[in-house]
Amino acid sequence: MHIHVPGKMTDRIEFLGDWNSCLYLLKGKEAMIIGGGMSWVAPALEKQLDSLHFDSARIRYLFIAHSHFDHCGAIPYLKRRFPKAQVLASAYAQKVLTNPRVTEFIASRNEELIARLGLQAEERSLNSQFDGIQVEHVVDEGETLDLGEGIEAHVLAVPGHSQCALAVYVPALKALFPTDAAPFPNEDGRRISYPSPQYDFSLYKASLKKLASLDVDLCAFEHHGVFKGAEAAKILSRGLKKTEDFEKKVLAHSRNEKELQRFIKKTAAQVLASKSFSFQNRERQEGIIDTVVKKILGSQASGFNSSLQKDG
Repeated sequence: MHIHVPGKMTDRIEFLGDWNSCLYLLKGKEAMIIGGGMSWVAPALEKQLDSLHFDSARIRYLFIAHSHFDHCGAIPYLKRRFPKAQVLASAYAQKVLTNPRVTEFIASRNEELIARLGLQAEERSLNSQFDGIQVEHVVDEGETLDLGEGIEAHVLAVPGHSQCALAVYVPALKALFPTDAAPFPNEDGRRISYPSPQYDFSLYKASLKKLASLDVDLCAFEHHGVFKGAEAAKILSRGLKKTEDFEKKVLAHSRNEKELQRFIKKTAAQVLASKSFSFQNRERQEGIIDTVVKKILGSQASGFNSSLQKDG
């Protein structure tokens, strides 16, 4: 079952945010919010959190799965709303988020989306602007966050999409929060996105294989919702197959420089046509596919630099 509308997933998990920018409230005796979303979802978060009548003192952690702009943009708003909650992330994410240039970039991308959606008034009223993040506690592979009442969140290092990517697995619930370490579903749930190894392709495949080996009854993505039941595990194996198939296509097209460039543009157009990423324009989406292709080609990519340049 694919669920892309926020709401109650189980007695322990609430789906928050929006189908394009998903966050999750994981509840034990204490609680944590997994995923940092984008700042434009703050109005939805405000309503959702108010409607839960949830004791804010129980929220102990705000978990950043990776430091890309669309996965941490709402953290400043959440930290202001829950000032006692600790912000968690990997050591590399902590380093990245102390860079003023990164902070400026994340802020600009989030502000761009707020302006596009006409949410400036809501941003001012909720004080939801992105103004930087201080990671207060570094977490890594093997660490367990005990929320009480049998709810233990196991941290998994899953680099590949980014250098700093972390996933969360809750054995008691057989629940996985894979961030972008696996291809996520499109809106209808029947199709899945292209793989996105923006840091390292070999690590991306290894991380995906690790996730696919877990016993999963609920798979909660940070884009496009949740899979429950038998389909939760299948979505990970489907993602691995799509990744391997995409690798074969890239290698086949790499034999001809012009054909490879056409392949990049065609793939980017297919992503945009699916409306999976309304916050990406054509140039940016082509840039992402360009990066993914280069990561797949690895050392061979340097021989195709001229073919991978965008048209002027």
